[in-house]
Amino acid sequence: MEQVGSISVKFTSKTPSNKGHHLYPGFKPEVKVLPKDSVQKEGALALPCDILWEHDIALKLRDGVTIYADLYRPSNAKEKLPAIISLGPFGKNGGLNRASFDASPWRNGVPQKSVSGLEKFEALDPAYWCLHGYALLHPDPRGTWMSEGDTYINSTQDGKDGYDIVEWIAEQEWSNKKVSMAGNSYLSQSQWFIGAEKPPHLTCLAPWEGWNDLYEDSAMRGGIPDPGFQQAIISICAPGQGRTEDVAAMSAAYPLWNEYWEDRRARVDKIDVPMYIVSSWTNALHTRGTFRGYIEGGSEDKWLRVHNNHEWADLYYPQNTEDLRKFFDYYMKDIANDWIYTPKVRLSILNPGGKDIINRPERDFPLARQVSKQLFLDAKSGIASYENPPERSKVSFDAITGSVKFIHTFTELTELTGYFALRLHVEAIGNDDIDLFAKFSKLSVDDKPLETVCIDVGYLQDDPGGERQKLLSMHEQKDKRVDVFFSEGSTGRLRVSHRELDQSLSTPHWPRYTHTNEQKLKAREIVALDMELWPHGMIWEAGQKIAVSVAGHDMRPGITPMTPPCKTLNKGEVVIHTGGNFDSYFLVPFIPLE
Repeated sequence: MEQVGSISVKFTSKTPSNKGHHLYPGFKPEVKVLPKDSVQKEGALALPCDILWEHDIALKLRDGVTIYADLYRPSNAKEKLPAIISLGPFGKNGGLNRASFDASPWRNGVPQKSVSGLEKFEALDPAYWCLHGYALLHPDPRGTWMSEGDTYINSTQDGKDGYDIVEWIAEQEWSNKKVSMAGNSYLSQSQWFIGAEKPPHLTCLAPWEGWNDLYEDSAMRGGIPDPGFQQAIISICAPGQGRTEDVAAMSAAYPLWNEYWEDRRARVDKIDVPMYIVSSWTNALHTRGTFRGYIEGGSEDKWLRVHNNHEWADLYYPQNTEDLRKFFDYYMKDIANDWIYTPKVRLSILNPGGKDIINRPERDFPLARQVSKQLFLDAKSGIASYENPPERSKVSFDAITGSVKFIHTFTELTELTGYFALRLHVEAIGNDDIDLFAKFSKLSVDDKPLETVCIDVGYLQDDPGGERQKLLSMHEQKDKRVDVFFSEGSTGRLRVSHRELDQSLSTPHWPRYTHTNEQKLKAREIVALDMELWPHGMIWEAGQKIAVSVAGHDMRPGITPMTPPCKTLNKGEVVIHTGGNFDSYFLVPFIPLE
C-alpha cells in the first residue's frame, strides 16, 4: 500500500529488527504436541488437554507476501473445528508487550495462575479454547517479526489480509469452515476492518475494546496531532525486516482529513455478521471507537457489554470467558444454547466512592429515556448550574500551563450515562488558534476526588485487602506504573480551528467534525465551539459534585508511563466567556431514576 488514492504513504526504517531480538524465540517451523498437565510458564495453569501446536506456518496473501502463524488445536480431534483468529503485531510467542505486561504491578490484574502462558498478548488462552473444541490461529501480520512485507497501522490493508487469512482457514482439512476473531485492542481493531471486507467464511466477530478511526480515536483526536503511542505500537512493539508506516510523519504532513485518514477509518456500517462487542467507559484509547462500532455497525445481530474493569483483566475473568464461549458455541458450533436471549446491551454504571451497577440490561445505547440537560458555566463564580447566568463574565488562563474548573453540586441521587458535549465561547490572546482539553471528574461532599479503580488487584491474591491498600498507597505516591489502574471521568480535546461540524453526523450530544477546513481566530474574536467528550456512565449521590475542567494541556495521564505528552500549538492566554448571549454549558445525558 504505497498509495492511498493520491496520497503517498510515508515510511520509516528506524525500527527494531527481529534479527537477534532478545524477545524473539527464533524461526522454527515445527509441529509438536503439548501434553496435558504440562506447565508452559512458571506459575501458570497446567494445560487441561493435549494441544497440537503448529509453529511458523507459512500463509501466502493475495499479493504474494508470506506471513507466518501459529496454530493451536485439540490433539486427536474427532470433529471438524471452528477457528478463532487473533491478529496483532506484538509477537505470537511473546514480544515486548507481554514482557512489559509480566513486569507490571500485579500483571495488570491478570494473575499468572489464571492463564496458561500460551496466550498471545491481549488474545484468548489456547488452553481453555482447545479444551472446548476450538482452533486458535495467531498470525504475525505483514511486516512484523518474520512475516514478509512492510508494517502498517490498522487500515483497509488489514481488511484484505484478514480476508485471505479467514479463507485460508476455511480451506484446511480440519476446519468446519466457520471462522471468527477475538482479542483486545489491536486484536479488536483489526476485526472492524476485516469485518467490513466480508470474507465469505467469517461467521461472527468479538471486538472487545478497539479503536476503528485512527484520526479521531487516537493520532489526531480533535484535530490535535498526538501520534506518539500509535507510532510506538507499530515500531518499537512490532519489530520486523521491512519498512514501517510513519504515522508521525503522516500526521505532520496531513493535519486535515483526506483519503489516507479515510482509509484508516473502518467502515463498520458494512459489517453484517453477528458481533459481541465489549467496551468500558474508562479506556483512554478505545472507548470512542468501540461505541461507534456498536452504534454504526451494520449487523442486525449485535450485543454490547460495558464493564467496570480494565480491558486486560476483563478478557480473562472466567465469567466473561464462559459468556464469550456461549456466543461462539451458538454461531460457530450451532449449539442451541440461550445466547439469543442475552440482553442486547448490558451496562456497568460507575459509582466511585460507592458501589457500581454491573451488567444492567438495556434495549439499546444511547438510552432512549435519556434527558438532555445543560449545566451552564459561570466564569465569575466557577459554578455550573441549570440556569444560564444573565450576567456576562469571563475567565482567562495561561494557554500552556493553566486551567479553569466549574463545579455543580447534585442535590439528589443522579445518573449521567451516554454522550457528553461542552459548548464554549472562547477567545485567544497572543495566538490565532487554541488546543483545548476538557474532562469531568467526581468530587465528594468535602471536595475530595473520587476515582474509579479499574483493576481489582486483590483478585486471586492471598491478602486481597492488603493488595488493594498497597495499590492506593502507590497511587497516592504518584507511581506512574499504576496510572492505568485509575480513571476520573470522560475527556475531550479540540483544536479550535477544527471546530467546523459535520452536520450530517453531528448530534447535540455527539459533535462530529469535518476536519477539512481550518478556521483560524482573529484578534479579539470570540467564537463558539462544541467539544466532544467520550461516552461515560456515572452515579452521584446527593451532595457530591461534578467538576468540569478546561485547560490548554492534556489533564489525563498518558496511555502508558512511556507515552510522550501531547504537544500543542498553544501560547499566550485562553479566555472563556460565559453568561448572557455567551451560553457556555456542559450538556449531560441525565437518566431518570426508575
